[in-house]
Amino acid sequence: MKLIKVEAHGFKSFAEPISLKFDGGVVGIVGPNGSGKSNINDAIKWVLGERSAKELRGNNMDDVIFAGSKTAQPLNKAIVTLTFDNKDGLSSIPHETVVISRVLERGTGNNVYYLNGEVCRQKDILSIAMESGIGKSSLAIISQGTVSDIAEATAEERKAIFEEAAGVSKYKFRKKEALSKLSKTQEGLDQIRLLIAEIERKLNPLRKQAEKAKVYIAKSEELKSVEVGLLVDNIQHFGGKYEELSLELEGVAETKSDLEKRSEEAEAKINQNQSFKATAEAELKTLSIELESVRERLNKLGLSLARENERERMIAEGQLKVDKDETIKAYKKLLISHGNRINYLKKEIQNIENKIKDNQNNIQTYDDEINLITVKFNKKKNDLFKVETHLNILNSQKENNTFLFKGTKNILENKSYFGRSLKGTVADLIKVPNEYLTAIEAILANASQHLVVDTSETAVKGVNFLKENNGGRATFIPLSVIQPKSIRDDHLLAIQGHPGFIGIACDLINIDPSFDVLSKFLLGNIIIADDVQNANKISGILDRRYMVVSLDGDTIRAGGVIMGGTKASSQSMLNFDEKIKQLQDLIPGLEADIHANETKLNEIQNYRHSAIELDAQLKNQKTNLVVDERQEQALFDEYNIKLKSISNQQIELEDKGISAQSQQADLQVLESRKVALEAEFRAKSERVDSIGYTINSTQKMKNDYDTTLRNLLVSFAKKIAEKEKSKLLLDQSRERLAAQYKMTFESAAENFKLEMNRDKAEEIVRFLREEIDKLGSVNLEALETLVEEEKRYNNYVDGEKELSEAKETIENAIADMDKIITTRLANIIHDVNDEFNNVFNTMFGGGHAKLYFTDPKNILDSGVEIEAQPPGKNIKNLKLFSGGEKSLIAISLLFGILKARPLPLCILDEVEAALDEANVVRYAEYLQKLKPKTQFLVITHRHGTMSRVDSLFGATMQNRGMTTFFTIELAEAKKLVEDEQKEPQDKKSEM
Repeated sequence: MKLIKVEAHGFKSFAEPISLKFDGGVVGIVGPNGSGKSNINDAIKWVLGERSAKELRGNNMDDVIFAGSKTAQPLNKAIVTLTFDNKDGLSSIPHETVVISRVLERGTGNNVYYLNGEVCRQKDILSIAMESGIGKSSLAIISQGTVSDIAEATAEERKAIFEEAAGVSKYKFRKKEALSKLSKTQEGLDQIRLLIAEIERKLNPLRKQAEKAKVYIAKSEELKSVEVGLLVDNIQHFGGKYEELSLELEGVAETKSDLEKRSEEAEAKINQNQSFKATAEAELKTLSIELESVRERLNKLGLSLARENERERMIAEGQLKVDKDETIKAYKKLLISHGNRINYLKKEIQNIENKIKDNQNNIQTYDDEINLITVKFNKKKNDLFKVETHLNILNSQKENNTFLFKGTKNILENKSYFGRSLKGTVADLIKVPNEYLTAIEAILANASQHLVVDTSETAVKGVNFLKENNGGRATFIPLSVIQPKSIRDDHLLAIQGHPGFIGIACDLINIDPSFDVLSKFLLGNIIIADDVQNANKISGILDRRYMVVSLDGDTIRAGGVIMGGTKASSQSMLNFDEKIKQLQDLIPGLEADIHANETKLNEIQNYRHSAIELDAQLKNQKTNLVVDERQEQALFDEYNIKLKSISNQQIELEDKGISAQSQQADLQVLESRKVALEAEFRAKSERVDSIGYTINSTQKMKNDYDTTLRNLLVSFAKKIAEKEKSKLLLDQSRERLAAQYKMTFESAAENFKLEMNRDKAEEIVRFLREEIDKLGSVNLEALETLVEEEKRYNNYVDGEKELSEAKETIENAIADMDKIITTRLANIIHDVNDEFNNVFNTMFGGGHAKLYFTDPKNILDSGVEIEAQPPGKNIKNLKLFSGGEKSLIAISLLFGILKARPLPLCILDEVEAALDEANVVRYAEYLQKLKPKTQFLVITHRHGTMSRVDSLFGATMQNRGMTTFFTIELAEAKKLVEDEQKEPQDKKSEM
């Protein structure tokens, strides 16, 4: 492949475009030092892919662009083009002419290569140079320094010359690329094996985690199918039980009211009968006194009748003389006295009867008050019972943390583990006025159970604690991390004063100032309105940017989603302690009311008892007065009879005395009265006994009512507790269904049904929960991660296989190239040895020379040594030869190589500079021998060389810093050389 033409513009000193066409086998370029003739050498090297600015005698690649002179401006671009004749087919390019160009723009560092006018890669240019034998490391470009280097180089450095000559540079280049690929392949293989090992380490535990996750999911689904059915059944069961107990309690309440009414009626009847009995007993006593009086009068009348009979006998005998006037006078006085006494007693009796009537009215008033206070007393006792029952339920719920999630409950039960870092739940830290409770509950929902801690480290500690103890899940709010939320001032200004606007949620609660950031974090950007209509309007004014909640808990979320309606009643955690305190505060008041009613009831009952006693006393007094009145009346009647008797005594005496018949008649009257009184006494006695029996039976009935009522109250309390428990379990089931399974009762009831009895279901749920708990912490992402990791693993395994195969292919290719390189090197040393010795003989006029490997058994790593023996000399070390001798040995070796392996082009840049004239002639003549197979471009200033070239170009700088070329004859060349040699002499003479 012959070099036909070199074109350059902007390269180094070629400010103007140059074009050199080469004719003949040996072309010479001459010119003074500094004329830029060697820039042709640099230009050719640059086009063929030279990357080192130093090799081109510069500091950086921009130095190859014309930098300007006094008469010319700097250029911004350098371009060099080489045109080759490829008719010999040394290049694989399928063209007879190969044109290679390189372009560089200043300041960009971008080199553009062209091959036959098409942009190509630097690698393509290097490949063409190597396959044609004119690469950077070949013998195609030889300078004076290179010649001396050949002689002085080490055996290993010298070997590179023969590698180029043997045509193994492309194989070494390919081997280098292959080794680079092998290194990268090995790096990739090592990396991919590390990744495979890493994934393998992950896969086993990941497979276990995935298997555990599968078991967890399967058991969770099984648990869900049973537990949701059980929860549905629980809701139906406890809902039905709650309704049933509500109806039962209504019935019990009616029965209770009826028993209380009956007990009160029995009490009133007892009191009435006791009053009747007291009256009857008083009347009985009166009858007894009257009966005794009649009996006494009968006795007296009997004695009187006996006396009368005696008196009649005495009168009849003339023994009795009566002073009628004195006796009549005495009886009249007695009649007046007893008459006055009778009138007094009647007035007293009337007064007593009036007092009895007033006292009985008082008793009735007391009875009415007792009934009224008893109703109040029973109501207060019932209220106290309800409060104490509710309080017991709340205390039980608080003690057992009934409403807390498992994780929250476990953390609170281990407060000591966290010390002061754990502040409590959100519900523990905020106090909500009752009027805002429903709204705040709607906002916070489950967040009321979130645990407030000091820092995120404590939160992580809590999470790890739950994981290590299978303690469930909990949400932590670290105070050191959270930021307060707020509503922009202009937005707040827009809604203040709007109908229904109440305030910002965080401003409506009570909280310790140290937790102010917590309230603003949870509630700082939430608005409270009076109802859902105004809440919706306020939300619209603010473009749905914030959550707005009504007092009823209806919610308009940011973005516009509206939630509301009725809510199943459930026990809120908010103000839980406050509710307990409120109930506790109610108890002393109720107890005081009960005590006051009891005291007043006892006081009135004492008053009533005193009134009943007074009634008995008054009736007894009345009875005594009636008896006295009757006795006085009897005496009055007796004295009146006696007065009449004395008045008629004269007549009776005349009629022979008083008739006993009259007294006999009185005796009969009294006897009849006695019989009547005795009959009335017996009747009254039976009446008293009957009333006593009625009182006893009524008291027994009342006692039965009271016993039944007490038992009923116990049952009532149990049913209330049972109702509350049913309501609690009902709400818990609903809440668990919503919280754990995100389902409403209606949707759950449609899709899940309990297919077994409750005991069996509860046993299965317990069993599955235990099984799930035994699994410990479960990585639910493991299934998806396993699929991804196995996919990665398989990809990496496939990649490893591909890389291993690629590595093997590269290693085989390297082994093949090593064989080729070894064979070719061995062949080139063998072939060059004969030619080198012949050329050496010619150049030195005798002697001998040879090449040999320093390690023939390992040619790849072996160096190449030169053994040279000029005539008459026995020097073993090349470095001991003179400069001319070393140059001539190197030139002999170069020519030997070119004879054994001709190159299409060889550029010789002043390689003969150290030779004497005789050897220069030998050198130049030998070029003529080699030119049939090798084109020589000789840069020289030696006459012996110039006179023996086929064509000659001269280089000069007519304008300083700018090189021009021209074709010259030998005489002109000699003059140029002479001028160059004379110039230093002139300078010396000038000095």
